[in-house]
Amino acid sequence: MTSENSTSLKQPSIRFAEFLAPRTAYIYFFFFVSGMPALVYQLIWQRVLFRIFGVNMESVTIVVTAFMLGLGIGSLIGSWLARRPTVTPLLLIAIIEVAICIFGLSSLRLFELADYYVQNLALPAKSVVAIALVFVPTALMGMTLPLLVGYLIAQSANVGLSTGSLYMSNTLGAVIGCVLSALVLFPFLGLQVSVWVAAGLNGTVATGAFCTFLVERHYVRPETPRASLATQSLGKLLSLPASLSLAFLGGFVSLSYEIFLLRLAAFASGTSPLVLAIVLAAFLLGVAAGAQRAAVWCEHNVDAMIPSRVIGFLLLNSLLGLLILPLLSEGAILGNGVVIVIVLAALLIARSIGVIFPVVAHLAIAPDRQSGMRVGTLYLSNILGSATGCMLTGFVLANLLGSRQLAILLTMLSFAIVLIFIRATRQHPKQLMVVLTASLTAAGALIVFQEPLSANVFESMLYKSKPLDSQVLTRVVENRDGIIAVSRDGTVFGNGAYDGRFNVSLVHDTNGILRAYGLSLYHPRPREVLMIGLASGSWAQVIANNPDVSHLTIVEINPGYTKLISERPEVASLLKNPRVRIVIDDGRRWLKRYKDQTFDAIVANTTYHFRSNATNVLSDEFNNLIRAHLKTGGVYLFNATNSRRVERTGCASFRYGYRIINNVLASDTPIHMDLQQWKQNLLNYRIDGRPVLDVKRAEGSATLSRVLAEMDVSHANAPHRENLAVESCASLLDRTVGMRVVTDDNMGTEWRYPLGLN
Repeated sequence: MTSENSTSLKQPSIRFAEFLAPRTAYIYFFFFVSGMPALVYQLIWQRVLFRIFGVNMESVTIVVTAFMLGLGIGSLIGSWLARRPTVTPLLLIAIIEVAICIFGLSSLRLFELADYYVQNLALPAKSVVAIALVFVPTALMGMTLPLLVGYLIAQSANVGLSTGSLYMSNTLGAVIGCVLSALVLFPFLGLQVSVWVAAGLNGTVATGAFCTFLVERHYVRPETPRASLATQSLGKLLSLPASLSLAFLGGFVSLSYEIFLLRLAAFASGTSPLVLAIVLAAFLLGVAAGAQRAAVWCEHNVDAMIPSRVIGFLLLNSLLGLLILPLLSEGAILGNGVVIVIVLAALLIARSIGVIFPVVAHLAIAPDRQSGMRVGTLYLSNILGSATGCMLTGFVLANLLGSRQLAILLTMLSFAIVLIFIRATRQHPKQLMVVLTASLTAAGALIVFQEPLSANVFESMLYKSKPLDSQVLTRVVENRDGIIAVSRDGTVFGNGAYDGRFNVSLVHDTNGILRAYGLSLYHPRPREVLMIGLASGSWAQVIANNPDVSHLTIVEINPGYTKLISERPEVASLLKNPRVRIVIDDGRRWLKRYKDQTFDAIVANTTYHFRSNATNVLSDEFNNLIRAHLKTGGVYLFNATNSRRVERTGCASFRYGYRIINNVLASDTPIHMDLQQWKQNLLNYRIDGRPVLDVKRAEGSATLSRVLAEMDVSHANAPHRENLAVESCASLLDRTVGMRVVTDDNMGTEWRYPLGLN
């Protein structure tokens, strides 16, 4: 770095603690509080939009990108407003918060109306609708940073201090909003009341900002030496192209790491919404800590010292990204601590990345009257990088690369940021080159040995201990929709949770396949059948080969299962069965899109009731959607996964029904289960040309007698019926009095189960 830069940038500084004095503390308080409802809204709106657009990665990418673009365009608008001397930031903040409050209060109704119109739209049109739905509130949120930054720089004459401290305040508010949603709002209050709470916080900020505006408009702040410095144009270390590139790459790497870490957390926790929220909160906390660290660096205003500190942080981040999988691979030692490793990694990586934006703003933007506008432009570049990271990493790279390859790629991008930063700031001291060379060497070694170092990573995350021989994973499929693993004994795990087993044998029933064989017991002629969820394909293979079934339509969200099915002899023929049609789509979205499709039976071998977004296919609203697709006399069989609330919901949604083991069988017409007719159906059953039950053999005859006795409906109202395989809905409703049905709004047990609540 030249001596000219090092001297021209030296100026009086305001201390970080002094900057948080009462005269500016209210600005931080407003921005902190506004971060809370922003995150609450994001979690609520994403969830509701996922019900509309689906929860596959295509829809997730659309929704998250829509949020990012709204924030980015809002920052551009805020930048334009920030340079206008007639704009009063506090009054505008009050107006913005009121507008967000009004939109928030009406948002759920608005999304409900949009749901009716979007189902038949093509992907580009859906993307436009998603952006339109959240554009107004997210744009309003994005306007606030450049407005307040410009206001505070006039007090501090320090771009990095103002930007970093504001960024920290807002992100800390988002952390509180995330934790508040996960532990209080969602488990106890539901979505609608959570919206009211968020709107109340907006109203609080609006009231406080307006009152402060009324007080301050009568107070003329004297011009201070620092304020006068804010009008001077100083030579800066970073050029505009370099600063925009660094902001863009910082956003890209940050969002990409967030996707990567949440993906690992989903597999390690069985897609627990609480764990995912904790990881998100840790990531946001790390960003806040990084922004605070950058603000402290910038408070001294010695720009020559800042680049080396940033480079050190980024080099640490680069190496840490390569250590995550090897550390997780030690699950036999860590146990449930594998989740803690992911949380800590999220915190540390985000802390390293969090310094980029404030520091780049400090080194690229002079503290003059145009600083708010320029920070907003830089923020737009950062947001565009985040949106690109969501689209490219979440939708494309996650489908092409496994976890190891993705970790290596993100490390290389982190090093790219370091090299750009070194070149742009002209940092070439010998000591730095030694550190950089050592870091590159260490990274190279970790890349070369990444696979052997993380050989047991998926077993460790799944079992949290050393797996038994039968539990060793023999197949792992990674794509943008998640991670599917298969153990040596044929057990399938989808995103870390049990998802069935490769088995179609009724004699050696290791996966409750009896429930699928019972289809012709539940309905006398199940010709047209819809199945939601494919998983191992075992249930689908059984139903497709039912002598009474003419057509089976299967809707599966993750195409990775078809790859596994093609490799397993028990179920491989399913993919070539002319009776079968497999559709890759979100089940709820498919039902809404094809309103005229009706079926004799609908089977949903759904996931555990406490997993993220499980409520979308377990709620009373979903059951009503199912009803519209049933022919007269049609039946609906779905897996309640031993949740009494889910069982009660199924029985309450329909007029007639039974609990079948841990499934619910429901219909709006009486269900007559004829054991003799079913017996004949079982005797006629063939899969791949082989009889399912050979009654000439002792085990075949014994199995037939056993299943007929087990499914005897005459015992459905017997004493201690809750322990029997079959129980009537009337009995189940009697013994679950007081339990709330599952709705889209209360989200069932997703957020309550981890807290030990029903």
